[in-house]
Amino acid sequence: MYIKRFKDVEEVERQYGRSSKLLSKKVTENLDIGLYKVKKGVSTIPRIHENEEQAYIILSDKGRMRINNEEQDVEEGMVLYIPRKSEHNIKNTGKSELIYICVSDWPIT
Repeated sequence: MYIKRFKDVEEVERQYGRSSKLLSKKVTENLDIGLYKVKKGVSTIPRIHENEEQAYIILSDKGRMRINNEEQDVEEGMVLYIPRKSEHNIKNTGKSELIYICVSDWPIT
């Protein structure tokens, strides 16, 4: 059984802010869940995942999500879907830290 409090998971400093691995694909068959905190005015690095779907759950503040050539404003209480092979990143456009959970579905190999 795997049960942890958010506060008990190691937080890592990143260029854009901080992240914590809440649930690792090392523990599951194909899920990976992270908690991300993006500094005000900062963007995450654009990424493409060939074999991984993702969902972002926005917990606080607001931002601007880019998936491929589309952009949309997002805010607390929204969920976003990122298909495989899609270039994506998010920018914090709010007044404080943008906090979201990222759920990733890695294929079983």
